[in-house]
Amino acid sequence: MNKHPENMKHILRLIAVIIAITYALKLVNAQSDWLVFSGLAVIAAALYFLAIELKQIFTQLNSKR
Repeated sequence: MNKHPENMKHILRLIAVIIAITYALKLVNAQSDWLVFSGLAVIAAALYFLAIELKQIFTQLNSKR
């Protein structure tokens, strides 16, 4: 089967972050202040998880050398 299922997990997590940011941008363009702030909070959390995920990918790539 798949020799490296960890790689697929990383790819799926990156796709999930991109989808979350895309939908949160719709909240940022909303009329209500609460929706704008919640959209910004979702974007900030998604960027945080993106940074963590990229760090894990880079450490995994460096350990394979």
